[in-house]
Amino acid sequence: MTLAKKLLFLASGRGSNFQSFVDHIELGILRNLLIAGVVCNQNRAPVLDRARKAGIQTFEIEGVTGKKFSSPEEREEARIAFDKQCLDIVKSQSIDFVVLAGFDQIVSKKFVDAFPLKIINIHPAYDLKKFGGKNMIGSRVHESVLSSGVEYSGCTVHFVTGKVDQGPAILKRRVPVLPGDTGSKLGERILLEEHLAYPEALQLLVEGRVLVSDSGDGCFVDFYSDNWDIFWYERQCAYIDIQSKQKRLHE
Repeated sequence: MTLAKKLLFLASGRGSNFQSFVDHIELGILRNLLIAGVVCNQNRAPVLDRARKAGIQTFEIEGVTGKKFSSPEEREEARIAFDKQCLDIVKSQSIDFVVLAGFDQIVSKKFVDAFPLKIINIHPAYDLKKFGGKNMIGSRVHESVLSSGVEYSGCTVHFVTGKVDQGPAILKRRVPVLPGDTGSKLGERILLEEHLAYPEALQLLVEGRVLVSDSGDGCFVDFYSDNWDIFWYERQCAYIDIQSKQKRLHE
């Protein structure tokens, strides 16, 4: 029997991507994966309620976002101290992968180096060179996409490295920019794709279907052998159906 790989989520906000994982696991779509806990750096963030409702352990650790520090050095020390607590949890819980889901802090180099190619993030853009990097979060990403005049955006699941949003990409999804789009409209459509792409990328990863290139700037991903893509889609249709019903309720 294959032991389930244990995930630790780092989150700061409403936790919709975290919830998509919970739903995928409950529906039997994601296999051999277990959410061992959620670390949150923001008091009373909705993701904490989602985790507790699902019976998942939570860890509230004071973060650095939104806090004032006397110097950049003091802020960096606080960030490293936060990451050390996260690494302690990784070790004590025997975590296999750390999943960033709406996490508003940049993890330190020490964290990345201690857990190489085991920390995953999703960014709400297709082109991370143009629309990724420090301070490119949330609505800023979508507004930048719209002002640039490109025909599409999307989302990218990638490994976390020392370069913000520039780690090797595991999976990308395109979302067209439509006439009359606003940042919020585009963001809503991209979020729906995030909820599908992120679980798929993790399932590929835990099954050993992701190989980082020798150059370290990309990934080779096996979507197709043994009809993996077909079986995945057949399973994920259960979530897509729920997603469609929820979308109709809000229209």
